[in-house]
Amino acid sequence: MFAVDSNIPRPTRLWAQVKAGVIVAIKSAFARQPQPFGPDAGRVVEVTGTYAQVGYLVDRMGNVTPRENRKGPIPDGQPAYLEGPPVPAPMSGPLGVALTSAAIQPSTDPDHPDNWPQNRPTKQEAADGDADHPQA
Repeated sequence: MFAVDSNIPRPTRLWAQVKAGVIVAIKSAFARQPQPFGPDAGRVVEVTGTYAQVGYLVDRMGNVTPRENRKGPIPDGQPAYLEGPPVPAPMSGPLGVALTSAAIQPSTDPDHPDNWPQNRPTKQEAADGDADHPQA
């Protein structure tokens, strides 16, 4: 007879059930077993090693991200690795003091996709050929 060493961990995989782009449940299964939610579970993605939690968002490719101040699921075609809405941070340190004393306030984050040049709204021309300028 051979002794079984119970101290050796068996490899497990974590699975998440996704509804409307949001993780609603997480379960684990041994590596060679199928996903534990069953065949009628809907969308199930493997989240082993992602530190996923219930409430995290999932994009269409199965990438997982925290909510990051988002109100709804990730729009189709937008990857999960992009950050959420920009949150302005207060300026600090000597540079912040210098910019504040010169009355220079930072604008929006230039690295956020909403602020990229190709995503800026373009000027529309009116039917009479003049450029539309909203009244102030």
